Amino acid sequence: MVLSIWEVLDLAESGPYMSERDFDLKVVARLCRELVKEYDIRYDPEQIVTSDDSLADDVFEAGFRLAVETGIYCINTKRIIRFTEEQIKEGIESAPEQITVGWGKDARVLYARKVEDSRYPIIMGGQAGAPIPEEFHLPMAMSYIKEPLIDTINHGGLAVVEGRKVKTGSPLEVQATRRELRNLKEAARRAGRPGIHFLAGESSNTCIGDLAIASDEYMQTTDAHLIAILNELKTDYDRLTKAVNFTEYGAMNVTLVDPIIGGYAGGPAGVAVNFVASFLLGRLLYQSVYHICHPIHYKIVSTSAPEGMWELSVVGQAMARHTPFIIMGDVWTSAGAGTEMIFYEITANTVTNVVTGTHPLGVSATNGTYPNASGLETRFMAEVARATVKAGLKRSEANEIVLEMLKRYKDKQEKPDIGKPFPELYDVATVTPREWWQDLYNRMKSEIATLTGLPL
Repeated sequence: MVLSIWEVLDLAESGPYMSERDFDLKVVARLCRELVKEYDIRYDPEQIVTSDDSLADDVFEAGFRLAVETGIYCINTKRIIRFTEEQIKEGIESAPEQITVGWGKDARVLYARKVEDSRYPIIMGGQAGAPIPEEFHLPMAMSYIKEPLIDTINHGGLAVVEGRKVKTGSPLEVQATRRELRNLKEAARRAGRPGIHFLAGESSNTCIGDLAIASDEYMQTTDAHLIAILNELKTDYDRLTKAVNFTEYGAMNVTLVDPIIGGYAGGPAGVAVNFVASFLLGRLLYQSVYHICHPIHYKIVSTSAPEGMWELSVVGQAMARHTPFIIMGDVWTSAGAGTEMIFYEITANTVTNVVTGTHPLGVSATNGTYPNASGLETRFMAEVARATVKAGLKRSEANEIVLEMLKRYKDKQEKPDIGKPFPELYDVATVTPREWWQDLYNRMKSEIATLTGLPL
């Protein structure tokens, strides 16, 4: 039987005491380094989408050991929440292999994908993580919900409400998060998809906003919110409060795992091991029903960086081969909407996700920094995802496509074209793409179909 959320809280109070610095350096950094060496895990920039099953297996085994040996550090109590090997195995065995999200005609079955899966993935759309201006938050959300290939929504939050900046931990988080949910529900109603699944609460950096939306008026029990594993392998009372609140309310907890490539876990190899451990521990810690895979490059940030896509590839395969976990793989581009570059990044990132066991989530243009995004480029992401499945793409073929796309954008990622904000991409009143943006989409779709051979 998986531990209850109350038993997890007990462990946060009673686990072994340690300073945070010692946990970072003497536990996480040391063990990641040792496990990478023991299992000889290596990042190969020519094999972004690896076909090496033994590599994925080694990453999983090393990650499982890391989960057992490190546990999760609670910042508030300075204690380590440790789970036994048997408890971690129970977390794997009890994880749902599929769940229904949303309701009515808009409900979707979110399922655990396999390597080179022949089923269409679920597409989660939105400018996730970005602060969206209040004046066009609602029509921008509509631009995604109107797209029939987009199944679920993870849109950005509000950083300013009625001219007032929303400070972390301030009372304004209540208003911002509630207004975010009202906007999403109204956008869904206007688009004729009232039951579409939301992964929401983006306006709340703390538990304040989450507590304020635990109501059918805002977030329904068919919806979900994110709870992060803090870097690296940490949590705090705020995250645990989110878990307790939504566990009791009945909505879905979702683990966000976003370790830093070049941080305490080390390079790509150590981060891959950390990813697996984080997913396994997040399942027990937060009672999560699905999970977000979001590698962060220390310099470029984007998941479309070659190291980021390697993480998505090897971690996705490791989890797909050894667990029934449902995982969304982020598609965060350096470029913004309205540029040629974003199409190359989307293609590489999406193909990687689809053939290695994850559902695409995005497109979060400009790394989720600016509101320079729209539903149109996420339509393209969905089309690439479906074309990948239609073509029966193998991992080796996917790798060739990824390397070809990288030639066209890799050297630009540190100084990308950030594109244009939503009102310059779409007619806000009609929520339709402006002619120039539609023309660019059509041209790039044709070009990429020719370059890749995908049936777009």
